[in-house]
Amino acid sequence: MYQFIYADKQNIEEILPYLFDILYSNMSIIAPTGNTYENDLKEWLSNIIPAMQKEPRQIVLMLADSELIGYFQYYICSDLLMMEEIQIKKGYQGTGLFHLFYSWLIEKLPKSLKQVVAYSNKNNCKSQGVLEHLGLRKSGENRNGNFFYYKGDYAVLLEKYS
Repeated sequence: MYQFIYADKQNIEEILPYLFDILYSNMSIIAPTGNTYENDLKEWLSNIIPAMQKEPRQIVLMLADSELIGYFQYYICSDLLMMEEIQIKKGYQGTGLFHLFYSWLIEKLPKSLKQVVAYSNKNNCKSQGVLEHLGLRKSGENRNGNFFYYKGDYAVLLEKYS
């Protein structure tokens, strides 16, 4: 039923509005910006398009019967996995998709990884719970104080999802 595939970075701009729709539907409830959809989309695109041009940055698409239901954005730097964003449509949250996805993902990632890091909006308790479930621990905040910084041992992910 579920399928996970890497986004085609050569044609990434075609899929970005669909990814943003998933992000916006989740984040407008958790951490609304107060901006219009159009302004938030413009801001997000201005950041994501240059970011996706960098080689180590990847987006994995989550599909259910060819319907886009979520995505995961990450990059690898040396022995570090930076989990940037995971977004799943509300109707698919809590269905086991997350566990299936991570089991798939660890088969694709380099075995040489040592650490995992991520940020979570301070208002996003669900995300914080997910990161803690993955074995990551809160270890600080970003500069403007609206995100928590999490880090953990990649071996914990391997053990949990192998």
